Amino acid sequence: MAFTSVHKIRFDDVDGAGIVYYPQYFHLCHAAFEDFFDTAASISYSALIRERRLGFPTVAIDSEFTAPLSYGDVAVVELSVERIGTTSATFLYRIRRRRDGAACFTATVTTVLIDLDNQNPQPIPTDLRAILELELGT
Repeated sequence: MAFTSVHKIRFDDVDGAGIVYYPQYFHLCHAAFEDFFDTAASISYSALIRERRLGFPTVAIDSEFTAPLSYGDVAVVELSVERIGTTSATFLYRIRRRRDGAACFTATVTTVLIDLDNQNPQPIPTDLRAILELELGT
């Protein structure tokens, strides 16, 4: 089963048409990514950045919008790991509306682990690899 994060769609998430402004979908994905670390890992994502000086910036995104989310909706974001490389990881995000289960958005996001001080890719350490493997192929 994929990791799940739930987010209420707020007034500042929507555009003039009353639907979620498209960059907000990527924000929902990243929020789920942080929630995953905060819930499943022995270190939060903020601590990973501040204490270990490691981060997972996005290097590629493929996405599809299939149904709108509106103000007041609840978005259910499912995160799974599609692939773990030496320095990279690819995440699959699926966002649906809670009220009717409609699929709204999917994205495949590839990240690379970097040392934040020198911006160079780093091999994914054993402890982080184990965390990612929890959601591999779910």
